[in-house]
Amino acid sequence: MDFRAFYLRNNFWFHDWLKGSPIRKSYKEVEFILTHSKEEGWPIRSQKLRHILDYASEHCEFYKDLKGHNIEDFPVMTKTSLIENHDKIVVPEKDIPGQEGPVFIQRTSGSTGNPLAMPQDTGKRQRRIAEIKFLSYLLGYNSHEKMVHLRTWNSITQKPSTMKRRDNIVPFDIKRLGDDDLVELCQLIQKEKAVYVRGYASTFDKINKIVNRHHFKFPHLKLIVCTSEALEDDLRKATREAMKCEVVSQYADEECGVLAQERIPTKEKDNVMYFNWSGYYIEILKLNEDKPVEYGELGRIVLTDFHNHAFPVIRYDTGDTCVLLPPDEYSNGYPVMGKLYGRRFDLTYTTNGTPIYPLAYGRLLKNYDTIQQWQFVQEGEKKYCLNLVLRNMDQKEVPDMLLNIRELLGDDADISINLVDEIPLMRSGKRKPVKNDWLTK
Repeated sequence: MDFRAFYLRNNFWFHDWLKGSPIRKSYKEVEFILTHSKEEGWPIRSQKLRHILDYASEHCEFYKDLKGHNIEDFPVMTKTSLIENHDKIVVPEKDIPGQEGPVFIQRTSGSTGNPLAMPQDTGKRQRRIAEIKFLSYLLGYNSHEKMVHLRTWNSITQKPSTMKRRDNIVPFDIKRLGDDDLVELCQLIQKEKAVYVRGYASTFDKINKIVNRHHFKFPHLKLIVCTSEALEDDLRKATREAMKCEVVSQYADEECGVLAQERIPTKEKDNVMYFNWSGYYIEILKLNEDKPVEYGELGRIVLTDFHNHAFPVIRYDTGDTCVLLPPDEYSNGYPVMGKLYGRRFDLTYTTNGTPIYPLAYGRLLKNYDTIQQWQFVQEGEKKYCLNLVLRNMDQKEVPDMLLNIRELLGDDADISINLVDEIPLMRSGKRKPVKNDWLTK
């Protein structure tokens, strides 16, 4: 038993109890909704939905003319429209129920060029903690076990040392990922006896190489959670083999919290994700109209947050897309996410306009040993570019790559190959393997 984690965990719940157990009560509600049938959870969820719609109509100038419980009467909002109407949506602190002190300002990374500062009230912050704790528990991780968190840390995101000690979190900055940095990271995971590592999927591609080269072992590690980027099948397999632990993909955003995650044990490919129905009313809408998709259809992920009373988030188009599938044996009657495509403007299309699942490129290119890194870019309706970092300058496999990619895109696809030294990181520290420059011009 990890006695430090045991002490910290019980100390956390003791202090929560002294405050009236707001997080424990939320935790129990999250547990009930996510472990009981859709029908059993609906009375709680429908009441929350009616409440936040009525609350927004009463307290937000933007929604003051909208009355009633029909969510379809509320407009779908993008990040841009939330920013533009911020002052008409934000609720004064004095009007927020149960608010303790100033509201928390949750800032997005702005990696897509559109940063957002979203106020969150005390209740939303407590709910977010409760959801993270229970969703982590579903993955076999008990809160306050030692976690190494990989991300780009700065003066804003950096946790104070007291919080790191209290939460048992070890931050590691991934702005620089040279071999020496990665060796330092592996040694840190060993030294701290980390149970859980959390980070961007693309980071683990580099980590795996260092682990295999230096034969690092992590006897205490039991879980890796990949966030913010699509987890390709071959990367999951390589990470599982290198790190000797379970590797899970989780879908979350900085604006709201954890929205969906896989379950354990995972399969080698085509894992579905299970939505966090306890915190959100989730709609999957058609790409070009605000109507629900059919099962098997690609659509936009649109969220209504049940719990943010400082800044009601109603029908927020996250910019991400997925394929909605019918309930399975583990989803308690709720639909599941079949494939997370990621940002709508990062979808690429065939020459006749059919969207392509981003992981399709990874499954194709993983068969070429000469490729060290790759990035696929759509530059026009029928114009594409494949950026490659090769392990050597031998390009004999390139014609075969072009042939296979053209079969995916269409015979009239104009594809160029660009040999580069490195695929650049975005400001957030993420590396985008597939992007669409044509639709963002």
